[in-house]
Amino acid sequence: MKFKMSEKSLFATLLRAPWWVSFLVMFGVALVAGALLPEAYKIAGMLGAFPFFVIGVIAAWRQKNALSASRIEVLVEQARGMGWRDFSVLVEEALRQQGFVVTRLNEGPADFQIEKNGRVTLVGAKRWKAATVGAEHLRELLAVRESRDAFSCTCMSLGVFSQAAIDLANDSPMQLLGPANIAQLMHDGANALRA
Repeated sequence: MKFKMSEKSLFATLLRAPWWVSFLVMFGVALVAGALLPEAYKIAGMLGAFPFFVIGVIAAWRQKNALSASRIEVLVEQARGMGWRDFSVLVEEALRQQGFVVTRLNEGPADFQIEKNGRVTLVGAKRWKAATVGAEHLRELLAVRESRDAFSCTCMSLGVFSQAAIDLANDSPMQLLGPANIAQLMHDGANALRA
């Protein structure tokens, strides 16, 4: 069984917030514990703030290389203006930089097969410009995943995923990548090609 943190939990919210928010919460918890708890429990109470320190460090690490909103917007517009050949080269290079072995697929809804640590994932990227991606496309991708005995699959789109598609992805081994994820892939791919 795969553990998944609730998107509405305090820790998930803090992971999405700026890193310094977790440190403010940590200091707040430590100050309240130090001020209100009896002397015998102050240290234990103040140590209760430690998880917020860990979350702050994780958030800072994730945000260290995160793109700004304006940079994401620029990269999304660039992606919309690209043809498949150029876009696929950037995505392929970004996936390689993440440590995946990438194989291009020429038929069906899956465009790449990526493998890392013995796990195979199929990636559907050719519909990156679609305004809306529905559940039917995801079902096709899941069918190919089953036939190839892949661990999971990923679908990319700069548009909107329908609610049925989101529900299907939540109930299956599928990841949906939206504009911010695609912008990050383009950024990483372009940097790798320049290196």
